[in-house]
Parts: sequence; C-alpha cells; structure tokens
Amino acid sequence: FARSEQWLEKKYGKDRVVAAVVHRDEATPHLSAFVVPLTQDGRLSAKEFIGGRSKMREDQSTYAESVKKLGLERGIEGSRATHQTVQHYYESINRGTRSQVSISPEALEPRVLRKGIFTKDVEDQAAIAKRLSHAVNDGFAGTIAMASQSAQNAKRARELQKTMDAQQKRLQSVTEPFKGLSREQMTEILMMAQRFKQQNQEKEKQQRIEREKQRQTRSRGMGGMER
Repeated sequence: FARSEQWLEKKYGKDRVVAAVVHRDEATPHLSAFVVPLTQDGRLSAKEFIGGRSKMREDQSTYAESVKKLGLERGIEGSRATHQTVQHYYESINRGTRSQVSISPEALEPRVLRKGIFTKDVEDQAAIAKRLSHAVNDGFAGTIAMASQSAQNAKRARELQKTMDAQQKRLQSVTEPFKGLSREQMTEILMMAQRFKQQNQEKEKQQRIEREKQRQTRSRGMGGMER
C-alpha cells in the first residue's frame, strides 16, 4: 500500500493526493485514494489527469513496475480477456468442468447377457440405459472429483478470509487506544498495565488463601459438633 501511495504521489504530485486510506474490514484489503485533478495552470480536469486508453495502459505498466519487487505482475497488455464475477467463478467450480464422453453406436445395441444352446438373454432398454449411465458417470468421475476439491478449497479460502478479517478487527480495537502516542508514552502505559496485572494476581492469590482458611475453619467446626 505504501508503494501504491508513492506511485500516486509521483504521478499526480504529493500535494494532489489529499487522502489515502487502507481498508482492511472487507473481504479484500485495498487502498482508497482521493486525488484532486488540478492541472499545472490551475484548472480542475479529471479527463486531462486520467487521459485515454493509451495513457491508462501506460499507467497500468508503470504501476506494475513500481510493485514488481513485491511479486505482483501486470496482466497481458492488450488482452481481450473479459472479467468474470466472483459469483460466476464459484458457480463454475461448483458445477464442475465436464470432460468429453463419446458413446458409439455399437454401445446402444443390446448386449448378450447369457447365451444358451438354443436361446440367449439380451439387455432390455432399462439395462442399456443403466450401462450407459455408468459409462457417463465413470467418464465424468475424475473431473467431478477435481471440481469438488476446488469447491472445498474455495470454501476454506473464504472461511480463512473471514477469520483474518475478524482478527484484523480485533487487532484494530486493541491498537486504536495507542494511536498518536509516543514510544515513551506507550512504554509507560505497558509498564503500568504490567503493575496492575501483578496487583490483580496478588489479590487473587490472597483471596484463594482466605477462602481456604474459611473452608478449614468450617471443617473444624463441623468436626467439633459431631463429637
């Protein structure tokens, strides 16, 4: 995110980037930036800032170069690939990718089940349908299994993402009180918290000792009454 902000400042000017906020409370953490499209001669012109398709392609290339060391790569320049929604992607996984299964004309003919000296038993229509159904299922079995595994992996990925988002929110709630404090102030607060913790532990220890004394006193009292 820091490199993205640096790229924006280099392209538009540091004084034009009025705000850059990282959002970590959604499924995909991302950066939102607010840039004032102020030209060199003092005009507001978003069109001049953004430019046409060629300039946008150039921006994609220069941005990809700025984050290249992070392991991110630019898509194929000039590609006609279309965007696929997340919903459509998961629906495709859940349906599975079908393989090509061919059924020959001979497979449709009744097969001989049992042959005698003068007679023979052959498949009826139900038996033929059952045999062909097994053949089709066997042909798709590998692909369906792979699609099922992909769907499970996608589900686990979504669950892990939700867990990470929840952890980020909890972490933010913990770190929020420390924002704006100096290192010395944070150290002082942590030392104070440690002292409070030790005091609470000592207090709890004394309470346990007191409860044990009371229990022993009650036990001795009950023993005296029995005698």
